[in-house]
Amino acid sequence: SNFDTLLELDLLKLVRNAGGETTAGLVQEDGTTLWYSIMRGALQEVLFEKLPPQISNNLHFGKKLADIVEADNNDGVLCKFTDDTTCGPFDLVIGCDGVKSAVKEYMGSGKIKNGEIGLYSGIRIKFAVTDGDSKKDNPAKATLTQYFGDGGYALDGTYGNGKDNAPTKCGFLVYLDPGYIGPFKKNKNSAAKAINENVDWAQDNRQRLEEGRANMLTQIQTANIPDFTLAPIVSNADRFFELGVYFHNPFNKWSKGIANGAATAVLVGDAAHAMPPFLGQGANQALQDAYTLGAKICEYNAMSRGEVVVVEDDEEEPDNSLGRYLKEYEQTRWFATFGITLKSSFLGYLETGGIEGYYARFRDVFFKAMGFVGVARKVLLDAATPKL
Repeated sequence: SNFDTLLELDLLKLVRNAGGETTAGLVQEDGTTLWYSIMRGALQEVLFEKLPPQISNNLHFGKKLADIVEADNNDGVLCKFTDDTTCGPFDLVIGCDGVKSAVKEYMGSGKIKNGEIGLYSGIRIKFAVTDGDSKKDNPAKATLTQYFGDGGYALDGTYGNGKDNAPTKCGFLVYLDPGYIGPFKKNKNSAAKAINENVDWAQDNRQRLEEGRANMLTQIQTANIPDFTLAPIVSNADRFFELGVYFHNPFNKWSKGIANGAATAVLVGDAAHAMPPFLGQGANQALQDAYTLGAKICEYNAMSRGEVVVVEDDEEEPDNSLGRYLKEYEQTRWFATFGITLKSSFLGYLETGGIEGYYARFRDVFFKAMGFVGVARKVLLDAATPKL
């Protein structure tokens, strides 16, 4: 296929030469650049393995929050799960449970129903995942390639899969839901329905696997997306997934007293700001949220133990409440995540090129110009620079 290169970036060189807080935050003393492409499951394993035993031994997997209730004598809250188990009491509940956060839903209504709290964007993503072969040569560096078409775009790349495991190849197809114009349904009476955050395609069902492969290849060809590197990934994929991109109202608070003031709930990651994936910042921002929140909780605990004295400039009684520290966490992270969310949302709609590629030519010219004047580099580096 014939195509024009609109933008080409060497990310490692870009970070090393950026200078300032970008290089200081992303390049270690030995020259290692902290910019990786990694599968989500592998990242979770890395984080889990670094936990001290007193923490990791108390982790419970496969839990889904069903309700939060006040404990006896106003002694915090109890968390009830769908498997009829209960944990607690707790004085702080941290909701890092994704776009359709049950904790966020409870904060808003005092109830947990179906998790239908995200705002559907009208943008869909299909994933094709090909597991690596440890017997073959595997690249030490990853190359990510994005292809624009009419009414959609595609991305393929290689992602780390954990220590001693072969990298995984992934292909992504991003396109507009034909039943929607942005977040608005075209016909309120139509059968179009916002798809789930992550549709579970049965991996042991060969027919569904073949169906997913055929559908994705057809969509790529229909959108005139170059497929010379993408098609082999899709054709050899071991599994397929599909999800809808969701947003949150960015002006909702991230923390709130719950259960008549018996405890406090606070949000982290996609539960707080539902980061669209178009700048590749979802996991990065969630980790920065967690770091900042953890630091504020440590400050509060140190103050509560009398290890830190809070000095105020005015004569009023200083606010030493947990709410104050949670508010500081939100103020630190809100501005950073709001800016990235705004830019990422804009890119998501722009990069698809509109229904049937309505503004694809404008998109192509826009990216070529932004790459030439250096705006694309600035946006990417600004999003990647830690803000703690």
